[in-house]
Amino acid sequence: MLRSKKSYPMKSDVRERKDAYILDIDLPGFGKDDIKAYLEDGYLIISAVRKKEKDRKNARYLRQERYSGAYKRSFFIGHQANQEDIKAAYKRGVLRLIIPKTEAKETSHNGMIAIA
Repeated sequence: MLRSKKSYPMKSDVRERKDAYILDIDLPGFGKDDIKAYLEDGYLIISAVRKKEKDRKNARYLRQERYSGAYKRSFFIGHQANQEDIKAAYKRGVLRLIIPKTEAKETSHNGMIAIA
């Protein structure tokens, strides 16, 4: 597992509809399994890890600009939603999360969100 003290930013857009909030986050070059989204104490937390590419035989980097390491971003969404309410999909390097506007519920507010 790669451990890095540095956390790189994620570019995101947040939109509001009548019934939900839509969050689009750019994560180009990541596999779906590299991305985690979960709820913790009223925060929606998105994290992703890009492992450093192993050196290839007979090749050396002349320039290396792509980040490797941990990416993390959090958004306060309150305690109204739980992981079953949030829909997530990852397509063409963009993670889309749809968070419905709901009234407060008496359910667990911590847990992983399934990314389709």
